Amino acid sequence: MKSSGSNKGNTMPKANLQTSEEYRYKTVNIGLFMDDTGFSKNSAKPGESIPPFELITTSGEHLTNGDVFKDKPVLFVFGSLTCPMTTSSTPDIKKRYEEFGDQIDFIMLQVREAHPGELIPQPDTIEEKIKNAQSLKKFYDIQWTVAADNIDGDLHRALDPKPNSVFLADSNGVILFRSLWAGDDSAVHQAIEAVATGKTLNSKQSASMVAPVIEAFTTYDETLKRGGPQAVKDMWRSVFPAALAARIATFFTPLSPKKRGYAAVVTLVVVLGLLGYGVFCLKT
Repeated sequence: MKSSGSNKGNTMPKANLQTSEEYRYKTVNIGLFMDDTGFSKNSAKPGESIPPFELITTSGEHLTNGDVFKDKPVLFVFGSLTCPMTTSSTPDIKKRYEEFGDQIDFIMLQVREAHPGELIPQPDTIEEKIKNAQSLKKFYDIQWTVAADNIDGDLHRALDPKPNSVFLADSNGVILFRSLWAGDDSAVHQAIEAVATGKTLNSKQSASMVAPVIEAFTTYDETLKRGGPQAVKDMWRSVFPAALAARIATFFTPLSPKKRGYAAVVTLVVVLGLLGYGVFCLKT
């Protein structure tokens, strides 16, 4: 069996040296949102190898590099039950699985909960994390492998501890492509299709931030409520403009889910513009 511990690719340092307590945070803060706006400086890059790991699947099977990297490329997708970006991107990932599941192995990696709350707290044990992975698989009816690394997220941190990123590796475990957000469907789709059909990748990464986040606004309300009242409160306290835009998006139900986010942003910009104009008129 092939292993990503081969000589191909470069030695990869840890992307994030957070302590266990920092990694398994209990409440969301603005710093976490800022961290998610781009890849970490020492994150895993195309051309580097996936580090040694041991994953536990929702059925209790243990998977190492040698079990995962065999004769197909592998797509890792990060996700959690309390992540609005996961809620937004999973329908697109399911479409890609239907198209290319025979040529590429898919693995959804249950990572730390993005917005923990009273109903879905941050796991403190591997048993709790596996339980969340099982709930994730069932909730989204995911047909491919769903697994978790250890409770401190060693693989997640080594790649880059983002809530809903994508890493596409070849059959030897060498990273071919990465995307900051799985919701950047255009870039992810192009990368998967190119690798599945043996074509040259147009780009080895996507760091697109604005579009995936805006398109996910419509999922914030339902996903944060899933976590619990504390998750909702933390969002409003930490990133008020995003929370407000997400709430506005819920009023545009006639539109498709992704278009609701853009409608909410336009509405917010117009309202703020009118308020600013009103203040200006009062002062003059």
